[in-house]
Amino acid sequence: MRVIICSHEADIDGIYSASVALMKFPRANLSFYNYGLDNFKKMFDYIKNESKKSTTGLVVISDLGINNDKVSELCVDSIQYLKRRQWSVIWVDHHPWQKKSMMSIRKMCKSFHNSSGKKCATEIMYEKFMYKNKIAEQLKLIAHSSDFMTDIKRHDSRVSELIHFYRNSVNSRQKLEFLAQKASNGILWDSDMQEDYVKFLKVGDFQKRESLKTLAIKKILSFDVAFVFTYPYVQASLFSHELFSNLKVDLVMLINRHGKVSIRRNSDRLSCSKIAAYLVEGGGHEFASGGMLKSNPKDLTACIKEMEEAVVKSLK
Repeated sequence: MRVIICSHEADIDGIYSASVALMKFPRANLSFYNYGLDNFKKMFDYIKNESKKSTTGLVVISDLGINNDKVSELCVDSIQYLKRRQWSVIWVDHHPWQKKSMMSIRKMCKSFHNSSGKKCATEIMYEKFMYKNKIAEQLKLIAHSSDFMTDIKRHDSRVSELIHFYRNSVNSRQKLEFLAQKASNGILWDSDMQEDYVKFLKVGDFQKRESLKTLAIKKILSFDVAFVFTYPYVQASLFSHELFSNLKVDLVMLINRHGKVSIRRNSDRLSCSKIAAYLVEGGGHEFASGGMLKSNPKDLTACIKEMEEAVVKSLK
């Protein structure tokens, strides 16, 4: 039976949840995507095209949540198409979903969903498919630490940074697939990864300093919020953690050259997903979310104003 694994391209949880799925289905094809209607359309166009090559098959979707009605409609129509071709779908995720979307998907495919904020996708994948497997167990521990930014002293940030580096590389798809395949075999670091990481450091450190030059801190109601324009090789979660460590801020909102916003919190009184809901194609979970801006990314003042408005609306 033909198996396709589709997962989130942006972080360790997306890569390692795909790795655990690959341990269960070692002959599967890997494919990585980001959020947004266009990205989900690319994913399902690829799956539909592959389904024409085989009369039966399985799709495993991991660490990708449905965050608006248009994406939900696309997913429902696409899964119905796959079912007509005798393909089945397993969906593993930990992001908050709209109730309507969750009910629709559960009627058509097997879903393993936990939005408690206590488990990442790799942990769910481990429990459902590779429970007690030693390699999978290590992957879920690393993914949890990375996704929830816990036990930072023991968290090796190099893989997160390397994923970000690969995503911005010309041959990103191949690089991300290699990472997932290596992890599924218990290879968490090797000489090729080290060589690439050294290349990343040279550019990443410079771009981090350039990003800091754009830092603006504003008081929004009772919260201190940091707004920063980030360059391509600045990894959002790690950079946000550095800002929280060095500045007394409650929230970090990062914007890149494409108008994509990354949101991270340092206070339980704020919800990143609620803020993201007021952005274009916003989605994620309580402590880490993202979306797009309507404003021109070159107009930082307009971008900050739009992000401020999203924060204010989320607190009403």
